[in-house]
Amino acid sequence: MRLLLCLIISTLPLAGQSSQVEANKKLRASIQKWIATMQNTTKTRKSWEEREQLLEESKLSLAAEIKDIEETISETQTRLKTAGKSSTEKLTEKRSFDAAREAFQKGLDQVETHISAVIPILPPELSAEPKMAKAIQDHKNFVAAEDKSKKLNSRLSAMLTILNISEKFQQVVTTYADRIAKAGGKEVQIDKVYFGLAFGFAANKSGTVAFRLSPGSDGWTETPVDDPALASEIRQLIDVASGSGETRLVTLPLEIAR
Repeated sequence: MRLLLCLIISTLPLAGQSSQVEANKKLRASIQKWIATMQNTTKTRKSWEEREQLLEESKLSLAAEIKDIEETISETQTRLKTAGKSSTEKLTEKRSFDAAREAFQKGLDQVETHISAVIPILPPELSAEPKMAKAIQDHKNFVAAEDKSKKLNSRLSAMLTILNISEKFQQVVTTYADRIAKAGGKEVQIDKVYFGLAFGFAANKSGTVAFRLSPGSDGWTETPVDDPALASEIRQLIDVASGSGETRLVTLPLEIAR
């Protein structure tokens, strides 16, 4: 992303020095405001990068664990099928198989904790999609289950579904139309745009009501935008992202926080 700050300096006559001073004050205020925005943007990006690293580490750890355990289980099952072995040998191999299964379960328990931490930062619209909703509900059921030694494949499948859908969502800009939010004590119809799992914006059709969308450990928050000009820019951004408006140039990042 490239950000361009254009400074236009005008030479004023001596009689207009007071207006020049005022212009300089406004310019300094604009620069300070932009620096604050950039600092907040950097903080938001860093926060997402930490969450993204958590997802990637969980996925790599799970993949390595699955590979090792599947090889152990496969070898053990093959040996168990071999005829003519003594009861002692078969018992030893069964114990080996049980140990591998237990190791697999412990690996799933660790990854399960990471997945539970990821779920709150998923936008509500993404969590409500049928495939994701089922995977999340299955995952929560497995977390609450007293006996975690059963249905290991199903537990693994639910976690992989959550990770894969989240990863795809993170790579694109996604819009959702005709959602409901509260503004001024009233319900308003808004459209939303998400920049992966990092942040998002929302606005009504006329661009008079807008929100900043931010992920957190307790879910996404909708912070009202008080600046009418910024609310209008957010509406234009949503139109561009959804392809419903005219093609126009939109400068990013928009103001995220004051």
